[in-house]
Amino acid sequence: MTNIKPIDTIVAAAATTTAPAKRNSSRIYTTTIEYSLISNLVAQQYIQGKDILFDKLLSVPVADRIPGLMERYGQKTVHRMLLMILREFAFTIPLPRYKKMSDTKLSVLACELMLTAAEDQLSLEDVIVFLNRAKAGVYGSIQSMTTTTSITNLLEKYRQVRHEAYVKMKAEQEAHLKAVGPVERTAQEPTAIRDLFNQGVVVNMNKRMSG
Repeated sequence: MTNIKPIDTIVAAAATTTAPAKRNSSRIYTTTIEYSLISNLVAQQYIQGKDILFDKLLSVPVADRIPGLMERYGQKTVHRMLLMILREFAFTIPLPRYKKMSDTKLSVLACELMLTAAEDQLSLEDVIVFLNRAKAGVYGSIQSMTTTTSITNLLEKYRQVRHEAYVKMKAEQEAHLKAVGPVERTAQEPTAIRDLFNQGVVVNMNKRMSG
């Protein structure tokens, strides 16, 4: 499995992405190589068949999640990253062009994702995994993904599944620690602070010490 981190590829792609020029209505939008690479990397690392590998997804460092990225790169850069991801997603949805969301709606959706991410520390990988599963119809009919509200409603279903996976993982970890029991100390017991004071040498600062 590749050691390339999807977040590195996303940042690099977003850094070279500029605002799209006004397109002629007859021009066909094509998916970018960058997003194809990003999507494939995420799928390889966090999706197995129909299952999401939440144990790995929830292990993404907090600093590499959306709130952390906003602190590191700034809100504009993170918004550009999300907008790039959402544009590619909107293009790949098999819907008539007139039903697809406009750049303005996608920009608003990117802002909403930034706000939502702060509630449970979503990562860009979370967003891509959610869109991947949503496109597969896991959270509802793909025909309904034509407004920002419809997508945020589907995202809420993903977040609930993610939260349940987190609670289950936490319970399993606590059960494992309980089964293992207390670990026998290999070092001496720590000295209490009061004992350190009792063992200390009291020096009379008014009396000069010889030597």
